[in-house]
Amino acid sequence: MSKPARRLLYLSFFLVFIILAPLFIAYSLGYRYRLDTNMIEKNGAFYIKSYPRDADIYINQGASGHQTPDQITEVRPGNYLLTVQKESYSPWQKELKVYAGETTFAEDIVLFFSDLKKTPLGPGAYNRSSNKEKNKYAYVDQKSNELFVTDLEQGKNHQIYTFKADYTLGPWSPDDQKILLNLNNAHFIFDLNQKNIRPLETIRADKIIWDSKDSQLLWFLNDHKLYTYNLIEPSERALNTVALDETINDFVLYGDYLLLQYGDEEKPEQNFLAQLNKNNLQEIQKVPLDNLGKINLLLADEQRFILTLGSAVYIKNQDREPITIANTLADLHDERLLLSNGHEIILYNFQDDWQQLIDRSTQIVSELLWHPNGSYFLTEINGRTNITEIDGRDKRNTINILDNPLKKSYIFNKKGDKLFVLTPEENFYLTIQ
Repeated sequence: MSKPARRLLYLSFFLVFIILAPLFIAYSLGYRYRLDTNMIEKNGAFYIKSYPRDADIYINQGASGHQTPDQITEVRPGNYLLTVQKESYSPWQKELKVYAGETTFAEDIVLFFSDLKKTPLGPGAYNRSSNKEKNKYAYVDQKSNELFVTDLEQGKNHQIYTFKADYTLGPWSPDDQKILLNLNNAHFIFDLNQKNIRPLETIRADKIIWDSKDSQLLWFLNDHKLYTYNLIEPSERALNTVALDETINDFVLYGDYLLLQYGDEEKPEQNFLAQLNKNNLQEIQKVPLDNLGKINLLLADEQRFILTLGSAVYIKNQDREPITIANTLADLHDERLLLSNGHEIILYNFQDDWQQLIDRSTQIVSELLWHPNGSYFLTEINGRTNITEIDGRDKRNTINILDNPLKKSYIFNKKGDKLFVLTPEENFYLTIQ
């Protein structure tokens, strides 16, 4: 081959390299030419994670050959029907969009059993009380007056005692060893270990609760004054008045904090809700109230308190003006609140101050409860119990788990794979995962 020919050949190879190299690099980076748009676009990807894992992934109803958790790359931008399914579980399905050069995440997928297993635990009741950690609850069978304790982590029910009177169950002590009882406005302590009942003869209380940390200390309200009662002190030193001048209508304890509702029913402009350090009674913050009611405290720390009062939820941060939201039901998970005003369900992030409408129903929402994973929640509407996902992209996946018109109490175990249900007729749990 002549020298000029070799030069021409080398030059041709060089030009081909110059032309093709960027194309190969672009291809390796995920760029593709689309005939329908006559444009070059970068592909996207899916990242899909489910509990339980090893579920099959389908895209547009076709098998992808992937199982969760996994990343599916080289996905052309566009809308896709994504299905995740596993034998014995209800499938999860959602239409999601893949964007050029981006990964679309679906990593909070929970699959629930398609055939829910019901495990009976004994008779039912109206009279129920949960411990502080919500891993146990006590209840009294209204027919036999037997006291039962259900252990959520063990999934077992234990008959503890038979009452000789119609006691109403009150709060558990912080150490889970005692339960307050009420009978005709008189107060008693039931010891779960000793299995005996101790009357609190010196206490006349409109409201009585345990200290949030000390199982030997009771706090109670009588005639709008607040008192403490030490169970291990001699009777003459057991009772102490909490040094507050306000006319107190209700109170709650949370950790080191005391929340008070005080004022004058005839002068609503002078009613307040105050947060105090319970150890030294120093006021941390307070807000004015338009009305009075029973306090249901959801959170209290050095930065804020969150509670429901009457038909409103109050959120007070030290560095912000108080927020009031109309509601009838509220439940807290991390920095997010689930709220219902009866017909609507709203997700509210109190840390970043944003809210989102989750659902609207023509019928009354009678129960609202977070699933422990924080990605799903339980509702009861017209006796129908559902678990619904929070992810609002496309239609929210909903699983019906119970149809029962009876009044029900719900509580999840810590893992969230069992839902305990107490009705007037029976106590049972459903294995849902």
